[in-house]
Amino acid sequence: MTQPKKKVLGRGLEALLPAMSESSQGQISMIRVDRIEPNPHQPRQEWDEDELRSLSDSIREQGILQPLVLRRQNLRYQVIAGERRLRAARMAGLEEVPAVLREATDAQMLAWALVENIQRRDLGPLEKAEAFGRLSSLFNLTQEEMGRQTGLDRSTVSNLMRLLELPEGARAMLSDGRLSMGHGRALLALRDAKAIEAAAELAVSNDMSVRQLEEYVRRASRPRVRKNTAAQTAEVHDLQERLTRRFSTRVRIRDRGGRGSIVVEYSSLNDLQRILEMMGG
Repeated sequence: MTQPKKKVLGRGLEALLPAMSESSQGQISMIRVDRIEPNPHQPRQEWDEDELRSLSDSIREQGILQPLVLRRQNLRYQVIAGERRLRAARMAGLEEVPAVLREATDAQMLAWALVENIQRRDLGPLEKAEAFGRLSSLFNLTQEEMGRQTGLDRSTVSNLMRLLELPEGARAMLSDGRLSMGHGRALLALRDAKAIEAAAELAVSNDMSVRQLEEYVRRASRPRVRKNTAAQTAEVHDLQERLTRRFSTRVRIRDRGGRGSIVVEYSSLNDLQRILEMMGG
């Protein structure tokens, strides 16, 4: 009788990754480059051409020191780990690359690709944020669990994932390197999408540092005070004093930008009658 497959959602990445460790022992085979396809779940969007050329030169001189990890897909292969090495090998003109074959489900492919890329220092903050977002939604992982698997503390994971709240224009500036993660975090304090977009464009055009942008955001977030507020307050106070003397009782004026109400206090019904007669007179 076939045992039902256990669900991996909510169990952490330990349920997915151990069988796919690059350091685990396995037979190394030479696989033709033209039979290898990239990982369809690869979260990396852009590849640094200079770094690829540098790695390609190294591979041309010394070969590939660490085998790729592949899975068989019909008559071809897909990369589980090592796509950067594969791209550099192609650039170097290699026809074959060393590889270890592993069994892996689509879920394992995605989890490994996400974790592998998050751990790379050269991955952009938005790419990391998107990778964490996919891990969280697809595998029901907490920020603490994701941090433990990737070597980051929970607060770092949280700050990265908050970048996904930025509007599209600001995210594009973050993605292409015009803004840093620190800039993105500063912009989130504005909350309003249009204000964030405007501040992001201003930061880029003026080459603002993170500290300068934080100061700009602090000023922009302060409640605006009408220039004539002080004059209005003095006038309202004067009117209150005059009415208090006029009716011989406490009078309060509640003014909100030129509109409001007047509260006249009375101590008894007779006192109220007296005040009404004075108003009528």
